[in-house]
Amino acid sequence: MDIRAVTTLASGRSAGLPGGFQAWEGGRLVGSLTLFAPLGHTAEVSAFVPTEHRRKGIFSALLAEAETACRGYGAKRLLFVCGGESADGQAVAARWGLALDHSEYVLVCKGPRPEGRKDPALGPAGPRDLEQVAALTGAAFSDSPAEALSMAEHTLSDPARQCWGLWEGKNLLAVASVGPAAEGLSIYSVAVEPARQGQGLGRRLMAGLLAILPRDRALVVEVDSRNRPARALYAAFGFRETRRQDYFARGL
Repeated sequence: MDIRAVTTLASGRSAGLPGGFQAWEGGRLVGSLTLFAPLGHTAEVSAFVPTEHRRKGIFSALLAEAETACRGYGAKRLLFVCGGESADGQAVAARWGLALDHSEYVLVCKGPRPEGRKDPALGPAGPRDLEQVAALTGAAFSDSPAEALSMAEHTLSDPARQCWGLWEGKNLLAVASVGPAAEGLSIYSVAVEPARQGQGLGRRLMAGLLAILPRDRALVVEVDSRNRPARALYAAFGFRETRRQDYFARGL
């Protein structure tokens, strides 16, 4: 079996970290594993082995390569992404004794949508706004300054992603990022300045975004299963829960 590193996949803040690994046997692709490490200390792992090639040690071989790469990168733990309805994935997590870290619901708003009203205070954030974006998201998500800066750099330096903010003069009040997703466009890192929360800025931010994003594209958000207010907000804008993603942790 030939294990090959994949360097063309986006793996977040990943200088020196491969995007993943592929397993080849007799000229056939028999397994793949992808890595995503926007915060550096944690790498998310997604893997797939076709049914006919399972129980041959392919996943273990891919994971061994990934763990070696992640240790060299400085990651401290892995998060295994598993569909909530995936019996095989849940069985693997149980067999390996992996601890459930958290769960997220994937919500989708399918187009076409009616045309909304554009908000004059909503505008793009760029590299010059890095410190403001990192400070706001770090405070909203309780991330460390280094983690918040890493995530903001990843978004603001990627031409395939956009960052939109609600501004009051030169002050950033709320922010959301948009990037590519399998279903259409992903909206992520939605944050409101903690001192201004509860004033309707989150609802205003989403209304403004839906007015400017392509109306024929499906929009996707992932929300922590425990965050009921956010789930209710997205539901009010037509997002519907489609599936649950479980994240199982394992230290390195």
